[in-house]
Amino acid sequence: MIRPPAAPLPEPAPLVPGFPTDLRRWGVEVVQILLLAGAIYLAMTAFLAEPFVVEMRSMEPTIASNDRVLIDKLTPRWDAYGHGEVVVFDAPPPFDRDAVPYIKRVIALPGERVQLENGRVYVTDVEGLTRRLDEPYLAADVRTLPQGRSGAIEWTVGEGEIFVLGDNRSASVDSRTFGPVETTRILGRAWFRYLPLERIGIIADG
Repeated sequence: MIRPPAAPLPEPAPLVPGFPTDLRRWGVEVVQILLLAGAIYLAMTAFLAEPFVVEMRSMEPTIASNDRVLIDKLTPRWDAYGHGEVVVFDAPPPFDRDAVPYIKRVIALPGERVQLENGRVYVTDVEGLTRRLDEPYLAADVRTLPQGRSGAIEWTVGEGEIFVLGDNRSASVDSRTFGPVETTRILGRAWFRYLPLERIGIIADG
């Protein structure tokens, strides 16, 4: 018996990606990108630089309230803090209750002694040489330097500590009140202001 030739099988239709499948794939890629960006951001803020919004007037006129600055977290790992630098740190108890970091200027380093006299700041270094600070960053109308709440006018900075003051002395809670700050509480150097745009630039040392 002669059978008729079988009819050719139809060619399979080309695969057309379904919208739901494409949407899921797109969603997964977006999530992966966001997770990667988040990981990079967390790594940068933990080890390199962190944005910080100033919420106080204690550093005027150098840094004003609502200024946006970047905190340098990298260089302090090998470069110790120096005189005149501006640092951001976690406030010591009981001033840490609101968890808002403080921003102040480094006045004295470990082993040095700070004295307040007639509205002036004197620093005695580890070799016993005393000098009056030249502070061009202070506002022109700064005339007096209030003493600490305890009435203290002299402090010795211990190992692993720094002594800090705000540039706006009459509106600053600083080492005059809570004493020298442990360097382990410091988050980093305030080194660059990125907002407002008209004041963008490097934050210079004193």
